[in-house]
Amino acid sequence: MINNIYFQLRPKSSVKLPPSLIPPTIDHPSQSVLKKSSINQDDHYQKSIKNGDSHHHHHNTSISLNNTTIEKSSWLVGLRNSKGKYLTSETFGCKINATGTSLKRKQIWTIIYNCQNDCVYLQSSLNHYLSTDKYGRLKCDSNEINDDCHFQLEYNRNGQWAFKSLTYGLYFGGDNDQLHCFSKTPEWWSPHLAVHPQINLKHVLRKRYAKLDDDEIHVDEIIPWGSDAIVAVEYLNDHYCIRSSNGFYVHKDGKLTTNQTNETLFTIELYKGYLTFKDCDQCYLTAIGPLGILMTRNKIVGKDEQFLLEESKLQICLVAPNGKLVSTKQGIDLSANQYERDHSSIFQLEYDDEDFHAYHIRTYDNKYWKIEGFNVQATADKRSLETSFQIQSTGHGHITFQAFNGKFIVPHDNGHMRVMNDQISSNDAYFLIKFINRPFCVFKCDFGHIGYRNKQSRILECNKSLFTLFTLEEPDDRTHCEGIVYLKGSDGLYWEILNDLSISVNGCEPSKFALELCSSHSRVIIKAPNGMYLRAEQNGSKLPEESSVLIVGASGIEYELLKSLVLCRFRSIGVIDLNTIEVSNLNCPFFISS
Repeated sequence: MINNIYFQLRPKSSVKLPPSLIPPTIDHPSQSVLKKSSINQDDHYQKSIKNGDSHHHHHNTSISLNNTTIEKSSWLVGLRNSKGKYLTSETFGCKINATGTSLKRKQIWTIIYNCQNDCVYLQSSLNHYLSTDKYGRLKCDSNEINDDCHFQLEYNRNGQWAFKSLTYGLYFGGDNDQLHCFSKTPEWWSPHLAVHPQINLKHVLRKRYAKLDDDEIHVDEIIPWGSDAIVAVEYLNDHYCIRSSNGFYVHKDGKLTTNQTNETLFTIELYKGYLTFKDCDQCYLTAIGPLGILMTRNKIVGKDEQFLLEESKLQICLVAPNGKLVSTKQGIDLSANQYERDHSSIFQLEYDDEDFHAYHIRTYDNKYWKIEGFNVQATADKRSLETSFQIQSTGHGHITFQAFNGKFIVPHDNGHMRVMNDQISSNDAYFLIKFINRPFCVFKCDFGHIGYRNKQSRILECNKSLFTLFTLEEPDDRTHCEGIVYLKGSDGLYWEILNDLSISVNGCEPSKFALELCSSHSRVIIKAPNGMYLRAEQNGSKLPEESSVLIVGASGIEYELLKSLVLCRFRSIGVIDLNTIEVSNLNCPFFISS
């Protein structure tokens, strides 16, 4: 295991897209036995878990076998035992142990619930299922489910989980490589959600989203729009804090506070496939009153206490060449004729990597951009070829939009968006992009989250199991026209490049970083003040490399060609995914022939 991982700005090889947080659909055999919930004597209890809606952090599927419909839902978690070690699935020999010290890929498990037989399956990162026999011997080497894979989930007052074999009635536990399933009493595991912390929080019963409203969180948003709808779920010592978009903590009484206390800590449980939050007084989080104030109330969990964590998709504003914001304020036609930012000037980017391999752009009233003749209108109710657009970065925070017919979007003299040109002959088709719903950012790479090396050091490394919040700040001066952003720590100090090209959060004055949107998967490249691009290094730091400047200022075919040349020569370019805020490496090989 690599102990010292830094963050470096230097290109590397290949476009390896981060794996989906949602596991593939798997057919499970139907079961006829249903277990009822029960209260046990030793202060823990069992709960049945049912299905939920399909989301980025929570997944459900309905399948039909032998005329029987089975519903299941799943969550990605890490499981820590009483000694603080994570349950780990080894690649070699499909062995399992409890030796992991942090939450990495091998420590991530998919907890799949099936309401038909009220059981849970534990699926490893290799898509194998944990099973036990009558002697308590464990295996995790098969992608087929049988009766020995069935476990019942139980909880204690501290929010810890126990897994009881549904077939044999014994508990899963152990330490190091001596894991077993023959305990007659529960052995407890602490759940660590393996999801990106920045999410949209949805109340299942109300079908509304949480948003910041003065000094409270109100669950009354039909569509999560703008930065106020961003919520961070922060893991801390087997507990969770819920933070609003201004960085404040949700208190159990419904108010927001700057301080982290016992009253802002929650444990998590699952009830009928949905997430619930329980406070220090054993009361569950819910939405109260017509405003839907987020606070705790009942000690008995029910539908009112169910929540979903949904992916927070990237939302942007676009500044046209005339300096005005693109919006739908005048109706269904897109035009650039206003300076004030409102909901009509905010758009959501949704990348489709299955059908069209392009972006679809949603408006605040739930319509998609669509080509109608030579005009761009917000009229489509669903995705189609006509709603797909290719987005290319042209450097300095600017992008272009190319429709499915190969023509580019260019503002007309009256501000209306027109689709006319096959090629870009000037800067008329360049739009400045503003990231709206990322008031603070969490960065994650293949090796972990980006955070400080230690409590005494301001150097950034990327092997942290816990995330660090960084503020994305726009300058007040004219540099905003160049796509400049300032990255700032929670203490008000800024990112800066040191002499050794590592990055420290110790600057009293802001450094000019820039975000450039990639042509796929809602990712951006971060360009440092020295004109070089950010990438993650296994052995350490965060350095820029001179090769990266090859693609600065290029666009269209030239942009892709230069990017290809960079990949051929320097093996890869580091990119950051703002949909899930993940860092990964381009992993697509390029071949040059005469």
